[in-house]
Amino acid sequence: MKKFKYIIFALLTIVTLNSCEDKVEPLDTNYVTFGASEYSTGVDVGGSTSVVIPIFTANITGADRTFQVSVDPASNAAQGSYTVPASVTIPANTNTGNLTIGLSDTNLGIGVNKLTIDFQNEIGLSTSAATTISYIQNCTEVTATLNIVFDGYGSETGWEITDSLGGVVASSSDEYIDGQATAQKTITLCAGRDYTFTISDVYGDGLSYPNNGTYSLTIGGAVKVSGGGDFGFSESTEFDTK
Repeated sequence: MKKFKYIIFALLTIVTLNSCEDKVEPLDTNYVTFGASEYSTGVDVGGSTSVVIPIFTANITGADRTFQVSVDPASNAAQGSYTVPASVTIPANTNTGNLTIGLSDTNLGIGVNKLTIDFQNEIGLSTSAATTISYIQNCTEVTATLNIVFDGYGSETGWEITDSLGGVVASSSDEYIDGQATAQKTITLCAGRDYTFTISDVYGDGLSYPNNGTYSLTIGGAVKVSGGGDFGFSESTEFDTK
């Protein structure tokens, strides 16, 4: 009889413990996360694209849930090149949603744009770390040819090509020597972009002494930039690769 009572007590204890476990709420169930910490893509010249970021929650509820998102101020993405919704919604009876980021070829230049997105803090909500989208302007390469006829003092001459945002694409200084007659340089650029070519002379008399020199930049046989003679300390010309 005593042994039977112990068996009944043990069974009641197991049932009681199981009932208690059913009522315990798992920790951190109010949790939302981005699908990945990093994404990367390219944007066609003059075009646009989008990046779809999956959003996951730790639990499922019977009602839609909306989470606020924001762009991290530390992002270095070009202004006007992205559109980020203020929030993302997880539909009822699921734990998955999508955050769609729009990207466009606006002020992209040649650098890598990094757009970092965070969930906004909410009481009782746990969130993952931020996610970052890295994107560039897709480039169809073209070859430019720079020809310089020096005035006699090649060591005084330098040049650079900058993109529409002022980033230096190619440059040369301290490359040439006095007495050098000519120089030719092939430069890889991107089709459909705007650039500025600047030639400089440290003495301040351009390509003018003792002889008049010249320079030209051509792409596919078309002259994009040309000049020479006394241009002072520098001379800049805008051109495109369309």
